[in-house]
Amino acid sequence: MSRSTEHSRLRVPSQSRSRPRSLRSTAASLLRDPQGLVSEGAVSERDAELLHEFVHPHHHEVEETVIADDTDLDEDLRARALLPWWKRPSPIWLLALMPFSSIAWSSTIAPRVEIYTQLACAVHSPDLYDDKLLGLISTNTTPLEAPLEIEQDRHITVFFRDMLEPPKNANSNRCASDPVVQTSVAKLAAAMTATMGVLGCLTTGAWGSYSDRHGRTVVLGVSVIGVLSTDFNFLVVNSYYERLPGGYWFLLLGPIIEGCLGGLSTAMATMHAYIADTSTPATRSRVFSLSLGLVFVGFALGPTFGGLLIRATGKTISVFYVATSLHLFYALLIWLIIPESLTHAQRRKSAIKHHESDPQAGVLRRLFGFLSPLSVFLPEMNGADRNPLKQSKRDWNLTLIAVTYGLTLSLMGSYTYKFQYAAAAFDWTSETIGYWLSLVGAARAFFLTLILPLAIKLCKPKPKDVSIGEREPFMSSHSNDSESSHSDSDRSSSFHLERHSSRFDLGLARVSLFIDIISYALIGSTTSPLVFTLSSMLGSMGTGFSPAIQSVALELYMQRGGTESGRLFGALSVIQALSSQIIGPSLYAFVYIKTVATFPRTMFFVGAASVCLSLACLAFIRLPDPEKQPHMLDAEEEIAVDGDVRRGDTLVDIDEAVGERTGSSSSGP
Repeated sequence: MSRSTEHSRLRVPSQSRSRPRSLRSTAASLLRDPQGLVSEGAVSERDAELLHEFVHPHHHEVEETVIADDTDLDEDLRARALLPWWKRPSPIWLLALMPFSSIAWSSTIAPRVEIYTQLACAVHSPDLYDDKLLGLISTNTTPLEAPLEIEQDRHITVFFRDMLEPPKNANSNRCASDPVVQTSVAKLAAAMTATMGVLGCLTTGAWGSYSDRHGRTVVLGVSVIGVLSTDFNFLVVNSYYERLPGGYWFLLLGPIIEGCLGGLSTAMATMHAYIADTSTPATRSRVFSLSLGLVFVGFALGPTFGGLLIRATGKTISVFYVATSLHLFYALLIWLIIPESLTHAQRRKSAIKHHESDPQAGVLRRLFGFLSPLSVFLPEMNGADRNPLKQSKRDWNLTLIAVTYGLTLSLMGSYTYKFQYAAAAFDWTSETIGYWLSLVGAARAFFLTLILPLAIKLCKPKPKDVSIGEREPFMSSHSNDSESSHSDSDRSSSFHLERHSSRFDLGLARVSLFIDIISYALIGSTTSPLVFTLSSMLGSMGTGFSPAIQSVALELYMQRGGTESGRLFGALSVIQALSSQIIGPSLYAFVYIKTVATFPRTMFFVGAASVCLSLACLAFIRLPDPEKQPHMLDAEEEIAVDGDVRRGDTLVDIDEAVGERTGSSSSGP
């Protein structure tokens, strides 16, 4: 045996452990048995060095670090398994809290607008606040909590310390319909939403990285501090706004603190990460679906709960005391009870990766790094591989998807001003708006859980099944069909792949947008509260747009050659945050402020126009013909189809597998 042959055999295992299919036929010729590693005769000093290099390659520091991390992780997991159930992390911890947190948030949506209206009315139109008390209230007292001096036969001082809202009379409705008051409320709501949205987008990435290094519960505890700061600031401003700098504009302090601490986007992302940490891949989708269902349950019950509480207490502010109490209870559980989902080894590994990251990145690059996922939607050149005689064209499909998604989700920014319009046009109180929200939420839940799945089942064309044996490649020639069928006869299992076409999903998205157009046009054209409610419930049937357009986007992304679906959905999340928290509220606030005194229903026609533009963008999307697309497996699917060679197998393992197969075939009849 020559020295070069020995060297070649000793170098093979130091290469990558993952081998392409082309090397499988040559695996047996390289290493037949372990004795082939040692040369004939006495072992020389050179052979000893090569054998030592084979057993201990030159990646000592990296391998020792990886092995140490894996060992520490195994030890942490074994130690965690021995803990009692109340000290072990589980998705049940957060699943049990989700309906209560969503109830606390949704119950304050409508009352918050009413409190804004009261504060703005007390400042800008005090004569409308309560004309019966006009002239009797001292200038040193606040309209929301005032000692009232009534002159009768003698001076009598009556203290209304519990008077935290105006009386339910015609003057309260006049406040809600006053253009000056509505303009002030719209400006305040837009400023608060945009402030928290911008700060949340800038800080979510940093807090997400911090949770990887220091733990999920730490970041959840920090984010709930922001929620509590907003709650307490709201209660303080409601009672003492005249003594605070800026008056009711002091409410901006809450969103500033909450946005710097991550805001809602950080809280939701960290909760999803906690669930992902504590669930297995087999149960993860079911747990996420359950969490979304519990959130919808809270959104449906919250407004009704708030309305009933207002009716029982007679005070709008009582809802915020209950919501603050629920948030405080949630915070105590996060700080003291809920166990951490990440082990010490996982956090240490993330910390090492963070310190090894590029230290030259500037501050602006880190702040605006959340925009980097949007590069997924940039147009790419295509068409040259199909016909070399034709000039390549840019693929704008994903770009149009992004524009459509952003325009449609910007409608979420109009909700606050929709509440203002309902209170002004129909004399609705926050209690009535709460009942209206519950009706719309129930209609949305009914559509998503019953009508839409049934419609998809009945109308969606059945995909064609493509049966492929475990050892048959997708791009097999006709000459190999007999071999593939012969191989399949030896194995009972095979893969059944569906030729999925996104044309149905694209059609569903278009129908959903068409329903939204009808809904917003009807809302903008009516002055009847009944038609307004029915049209809003009709609009809930357009909620099929989001899952449908996401499915189309994923299909187009994969046809481009993309393999990281998380990157695509991360980019869609960025668009959602920008549209629903920043661009949408600012746009509809501007429209409502400019038209509230003349034609306040203008914002609904703007919403309909936005959806029309989205529908026009969808009309330019061209899906490739699925019959003309090659069906290929990615690397992981190709390995799974083989069934004989695993990705982690070395050439020695391959050789042993080949030997076992050869031996079993030779010993057969």
